[in-house]
Amino acid sequence: ASSVVAALRAAGAAPALLGFGIAQPSHVRAARAMGVAGAISGSAVVSRIGAHDGPPARREAITTFVREMKGATAR
Repeated sequence: ASSVVAALRAAGAAPALLGFGIAQPSHVRAARAMGVAGAISGSAVVSRIGAHDGPPARREAITTFVREMKGATAR
C-alpha cells in the first residue's frame, strides 16, 4: 500500500486518505506509517452512536473515540 501512496504522491495527486476498516488507533498508526495524509472512521463513529442511548452517552463515547483516534495521528 505504501508503494501506491508513493506513486500517487509522485504523480502529483491529492494527499491520499484511507477509509475502510479504520476503527482503532492502531489502524490509524498503520495508515500513517504507509504515508497516507489521513484516516476516515465513519462506520466506527456510527457504531458508537448505535451502541449508546441518549445524547450525553453518545457524545461521551464519540468524544473519547475521536480523542483516541486523533492521538494516534501524532508522528
